[in-house]
Amino acid sequence: MRYAVIAIAGGAMLALGACSTDRLNVPNFQSPTEETITSDPAAALPLLASGVLRDDRGNHTTYVLGMGILGREAYNYTPTEGRNTTGFLVDPHNSTSFGGVSNWSGQYFTLRDAFNTLSVVEAAPSSVFSDAQKNAARGFLPTMEAMALLYLINTRDSLGIPVEVSADPTELAPFVSRDSAFNRIIGRLNLAQTELTAAGTAAFPFTFHAGYAGFTTPATYMQFNRALAARVNAYRASLGIAGCGAPRSAACYTTVLTNLSQSFLNPTGSMTAGPFNVYSAAAGDVANGLSNQASTNIVAHIRADSGIQLRADGVTRDARYTTKVITLAAPKAPPSSVNAAASSLDYSIYAVRTDGVKIIRNEELLLLRAEARYYTGDQVGALADINTIRTVSGLLAARGPFVDETDFVNELLYNRRLSLVFEGHRWIDMRRFGRLNQLTIDHPTHIVVAKLPVPQAECLQRANAGPSLQGPGC
Repeated sequence: MRYAVIAIAGGAMLALGACSTDRLNVPNFQSPTEETITSDPAAALPLLASGVLRDDRGNHTTYVLGMGILGREAYNYTPTEGRNTTGFLVDPHNSTSFGGVSNWSGQYFTLRDAFNTLSVVEAAPSSVFSDAQKNAARGFLPTMEAMALLYLINTRDSLGIPVEVSADPTELAPFVSRDSAFNRIIGRLNLAQTELTAAGTAAFPFTFHAGYAGFTTPATYMQFNRALAARVNAYRASLGIAGCGAPRSAACYTTVLTNLSQSFLNPTGSMTAGPFNVYSAAAGDVANGLSNQASTNIVAHIRADSGIQLRADGVTRDARYTTKVITLAAPKAPPSSVNAAASSLDYSIYAVRTDGVKIIRNEELLLLRAEARYYTGDQVGALADINTIRTVSGLLAARGPFVDETDFVNELLYNRRLSLVFEGHRWIDMRRFGRLNQLTIDHPTHIVVAKLPVPQAECLQRANAGPSLQGPGC
């Protein structure tokens, strides 16, 4: 893909240079060459790997915000930029709208950076990196690729996406179907698992940021990898992706249970445990743009307070609501040019610029296990997991057995809504369970969409290519 992957290791190379015995010979850190990288891979790899991690954290807040607006969890009421609202809720099928261009090129920067970083690993002699260290890096990079591809297919769904990255950054890659994209993602995660296993007790030849504390050895990082595999296989199972049977049949849900048994799932552990992206208020670093401190324009949806269950006293709301949603002193109104309602609600999840954003955490894993248990015939186990979430996270009373599948899905989606609010899940969950029509329409000009379009710039790059390389919907 010429447009999507033209960048060469984006932020990963900004500080990269070769070691030199001449300390006065300072390399150009802003424009590294292939020679400066290959001549000192031991110095290059930590910087390249940090670049891949930086790509992900830079993309993450954009992804969460976009999914939050589409899933009726949030608004972005920038006073001078109405398209932050209309680009997602009025005409997100427009390939030039803010919704249409979002969550695309940034993910392909990650894929290109991961590809280039892996090339450095593979080319390095054994005197620089041992086979075990190479295996560790080979486990890290496909995992990061899989995450980027998952964010892409989550936003484009039935349109499909390009999934290949080649050595030539100007080479166009074909779009593949949604099913093929999901199968590619799980293939990358499973390949990474094999490499991480082969790495044994070797240390990664680079350093993770603080958000990965507890997941920085091949064995513990593999638990994170398996957690992601559980999420992906649950999506595949619920959608009936090729190789999984009919939607919500047992085949891939059985695999979800295997993935979870290899992950960091802990029913008695902290619900917040899991890797997260870190942010900083330091000059030149990446701040959490979702935070109340960074932006007063991002607010909760006007109906974020609807359908909240009460605790045993019959008065106090679900603890997940009371701890994550706050009432503003004055309603936040949309720009005057935008048809939308003022919101009196906001989130306290991301209070300051340095608050992290979870990638995946224990609470989600328990909800994934409840889903997988139910659809593999273990309704008792599913109920136990749901009640753990209800009582520990929501401080609600435990509930009784599920009446039928509709009752279970209602309960699952209620808990996923509050447990994972504004973390990038609601729109995807409602789509994969066929409930997009239950998302609210807050103004006659608003619409609910199932997918975002391919950006116009990507379409233009493919305009003169052969039929097999044309972008869908272009």
